[in-house]
Amino acid sequence: MDNEIESEGPFQLAFFKENDFHRKQCISCKNFFWTQSSDRVTCGDPPCDSYGFIGNPAGKGPLSPDQVRTEFINYFSKDHRYIKPYPVVPRWRDDVLLVNASIYDFQPHVTSGLVPPPGNPLVMSQPSIRMNDLDLVGVSGRHLTCFEMLCHDSFNNSRESHYWKEGTVSRCDGFLSEVVGIKRGEISYKEKPWSGGGNAGDALEVFVRGLEVGTLVFMDLREDPEGPIEIEGSTYSKMEMNIVDTGYGLERISWVTQGSPTVYDSTYGSVISHILTRSGVEMENISEMGAITQIYSSDPDRLPSEIEKEVRKVVRDDLSFSWDHVEKIRQAYVLGDHARSILLLSRDYVIPSNVKVGYLFRLLLRRSFRAIDHLHFKGSLMEIIKLQASNMKGIVDDFPEQFLQEIIDEERDKYEKSLEKGIEIVKRILKKKGAMDFSDLEMLYDSHGLVPDFVSQIMKEQGKELIIPPDFHARIVERHTGKEKIIKAKEEVSIFRGLETRPLYYDDPNMLEFTCIILDSSDDLIVTNQTAFYPTGGGQPFDTGYFQVGSKKYSVIDVYKDGNAVVHKIVGHIEKGTRVKGYVDGTRRKQLMVHHTSTHLLLGTLRKLLGEQVWQAGAQKGVESSRIDITYNGKITDETIRLIEHECLARITENRKVTSRFMDWNKAIETYGFRLFEGGVPLSGKLRVVEIEGVDVEGCGGTHLSGTGEIGFLKILKVESIQEGIFRFTFAAGNAALNYVESIESDLTRIKNIVRSTEDTVQKVEKSIEELIRLREEITVANKEILTHLFDSARKLVLCGTNAWIVDLEKDELLKLAVPIALSKPDSFILSTKEKKTVVGRNKDELQKIVKCISKIEWDGKGQVIPIGLNQLKSENLIN
Repeated sequence: MDNEIESEGPFQLAFFKENDFHRKQCISCKNFFWTQSSDRVTCGDPPCDSYGFIGNPAGKGPLSPDQVRTEFINYFSKDHRYIKPYPVVPRWRDDVLLVNASIYDFQPHVTSGLVPPPGNPLVMSQPSIRMNDLDLVGVSGRHLTCFEMLCHDSFNNSRESHYWKEGTVSRCDGFLSEVVGIKRGEISYKEKPWSGGGNAGDALEVFVRGLEVGTLVFMDLREDPEGPIEIEGSTYSKMEMNIVDTGYGLERISWVTQGSPTVYDSTYGSVISHILTRSGVEMENISEMGAITQIYSSDPDRLPSEIEKEVRKVVRDDLSFSWDHVEKIRQAYVLGDHARSILLLSRDYVIPSNVKVGYLFRLLLRRSFRAIDHLHFKGSLMEIIKLQASNMKGIVDDFPEQFLQEIIDEERDKYEKSLEKGIEIVKRILKKKGAMDFSDLEMLYDSHGLVPDFVSQIMKEQGKELIIPPDFHARIVERHTGKEKIIKAKEEVSIFRGLETRPLYYDDPNMLEFTCIILDSSDDLIVTNQTAFYPTGGGQPFDTGYFQVGSKKYSVIDVYKDGNAVVHKIVGHIEKGTRVKGYVDGTRRKQLMVHHTSTHLLLGTLRKLLGEQVWQAGAQKGVESSRIDITYNGKITDETIRLIEHECLARITENRKVTSRFMDWNKAIETYGFRLFEGGVPLSGKLRVVEIEGVDVEGCGGTHLSGTGEIGFLKILKVESIQEGIFRFTFAAGNAALNYVESIESDLTRIKNIVRSTEDTVQKVEKSIEELIRLREEITVANKEILTHLFDSARKLVLCGTNAWIVDLEKDELLKLAVPIALSKPDSFILSTKEKKTVVGRNKDELQKIVKCISKIEWDGKGQVIPIGLNQLKSENLIN
């Protein structure tokens, strides 16, 4: 017990002392940990310890994942509120792409203290997706992209306190020892600071026989550039709240109680068995995969390639399966894991693309296709996904099968086409560079869907070797999920911090005149105690108008928020303390209200007609027109657009009621779900909910009409695909729509006057265009005849051993003549007596030679080289 240290550290808990836990320093990693065992000298964390449960399970009996979830929730529900799991795509946040842990559900609105937690304390099982260890999935035996994080959390502050370190550790120990049946002597608690999502705190990692089964975080720090506490390169300061954030690995607890070779076998062994059987892969000796898992646990920081030799030693000749057999089992593990992530992403209607979460979805799909091909699996990806859905009952009650099947079919087709083109693409790169680097592999993967293994196979056929980075996919994921710096539209005006402006536009969106007092001013900026001017936000532009002091008017040219203050930029300067009167431009305000309410109407209509996969991906309201971007993976025809317009008109004529009200965050989510966050993520204590009766409900801070009848009518001006899976609808409503229709009518009248016909205008225009096409064809034929005549009359010379044709033409005419001559006599060149510096020919290298020769013999200067390439010849339809 010479490594025992009793008197230091942040976890001198009564629980540890009363239950004979001792604080020790690990002889391997030098970190501190708590244990009951007097003989233990290591912390339990690999590689300090190897797995001691494979083939020798811990606990009082094997528990399935469903049983672990049920036992955990039941144990904590006695004094915790159960919270249903959130989606895996955190649309209530704009700083992360996927939910990586249960605490993601509550950052930053709850952890900052702005919003109360949905339960306090609470218990839940949150499905999560992590992609940072993608290359180790199926390889290490323990890494997953999809997992459930069990948690019991407590949010404490000066007004409300539940439990902190003592209560957390005792509850953790109670669940593991009393419910799961793990002996206390097999549990170790390793001290390790935690940080993430702008918060940090002390933490205990919980290990059972070398496997981490949970982490207990005591979050009491917030990221602060001037903070006195440093953790992993960032500085922090104390925050008002003390938050218990726990995370237990559901799959790992199940694994440690089953003692199976890998976490995949314990989590969905029947799915793995199905995949291998349908792939013609024998199941014998799959237990040997446990020995491979042990090797990876012995040194998890080593890259897979460095462990490969040691793994090969395990798969000896006297075993009944070969290394190829191991690879097939690994691919089955990958397929089973990815099917779960794909299932969860489809429930949130993610559409594959080359950006953000869509890219991650495509990455999982293509890795799954690769695994299916490697295994020669005699089944479908959907077949595996359905099996996983059955395994996750209670978490996954249903999923959009038709939507997902369409996604799979479309992505599979793209994947196969990319492989068909892949060979030539790789060959071209090798011809140009002779080798491949990471940037080449990244481009091949991102742009063409070519996985490194496929590229390696092609290179072997070319007699070249490719060194594939063992963390290739992890590096790709990092590049696509790196934190983007948000560039603020305006510099923060710190002198206005602390001021608060009452928003009169929420009291009455039709208010256009008001009186106020200048709370503060700086140059041409003023902050008032109240205002009817709407500040830029939520895709809605600011109001314009003016302030008046006496007889003098000050135009308002910009309005924006700075904290709780509304800042007005004016032409001129008004002193602090002045009482002023404000006048909002009513015409502009009304049109923006029409377009904002129309945006909600259009979004609800699109979702109804196109399906639940429609999510707002951006919006911008304007006066003359507005636009909304939506996620959608289908086609939008002219017929669909007309149907959308008629559906909108029906809701307008019904004059559906529009209501706006502030609601508690949690109540709003419970009532309306996460569709509330269509228009963005407000960081405030309340959500302003705007509802069009029976059409759309979402959180929104904009100004709106009181009924859809005030819109008048809505006209879609243009629909375009702005990126994969994203369509942009540009539209006009109200007076703007009328102005658009009037402009179309004016253009039609002009066309009628131009064609000067009493018959149908469309027919007349069609006839005119047909006539124009016929005349152009005749001109083309005539030009060819003229060029043929010029060619026949051209003078032929032999210059520098090369045929040359001399013509009296300007440069443009010369280039036209060059095409037929280059085709009929590719070894010849054309020289112009009018353009003595211009030589035209087909072969660039020969051109340079003849230019030098001619410049010495006949003309001064080096000459201008104009090669006639095959692409130009093809574009002229002169060659096939």
